[in-house]
Amino acid sequence: HLRGVSVGCGSKETIQPRGTVKGETPRVQHIRETGFDITVASEIMAVLALAKDLPDLREKLGNMVVGYSKSREPITADDLGCGGALTVLMKDALLPTMMQTVERTPVLVHAGPFANIAIGNSSIVADRLALKLAGEDGYVVTEAGFGADIGMEKFFNIKCRESGLKPKCAVIVATVRALKMHGGGPPVSAGKPLAKEYTEENVPLVVKGCANLCKHIENAKKFGVQAVVAINQFKSDTAAE
Repeated sequence: HLRGVSVGCGSKETIQPRGTVKGETPRVQHIRETGFDITVASEIMAVLALAKDLPDLREKLGNMVVGYSKSREPITADDLGCGGALTVLMKDALLPTMMQTVERTPVLVHAGPFANIAIGNSSIVADRLALKLAGEDGYVVTEAGFGADIGMEKFFNIKCRESGLKPKCAVIVATVRALKMHGGGPPVSAGKPLAKEYTEENVPLVVKGCANLCKHIENAKKFGVQAVVAINQFKSDTAAE
């Protein structure tokens, strides 16, 4: 939760406790603890990323299960009559945002569902638009978040099946620092200085950590594509590393 919210804390707000008889059991003050969830954890974000166009967005939003009836039958957004209203709210969100990198490469920023609870990939709409703009002689790189062990597998297993698009290769981004961690380096904690293993040359840790990178390459090849390793280099990296 981004913030906690207590509902119904007024001194005069009381309710009859569930399962009790009115008049026999005293009423109690009504308090309910809730909160605001972050947008990327929303099922609507995942629906936006997988929608191919506005009609498809409308169908997917309407099919979202919001609860179950007393007979344990699923209740959808359309059952509540709010699928259309959701689509109206989301229709402009279906349009990707055009930005650029520091090297002036065009970037389409669109959708961002977490990979640990959703698909961890940007939208199908953005991929299709990028491919159209790049043309047959160009190329498009689309990001799958949360690493090759979550985002990449959900990209192939879910997003590619939904979009019908087939990538030519998988680009695995690696850093010397991450390889050192996988090689048995000390823990890294936010706000605390890095251990000297990460700021000074330590080739043995890098070599050990490459076993992790090799496994990611092996996993990528299982999906029938070649893997290209891109090294995100930092000034603390040495030539030997």
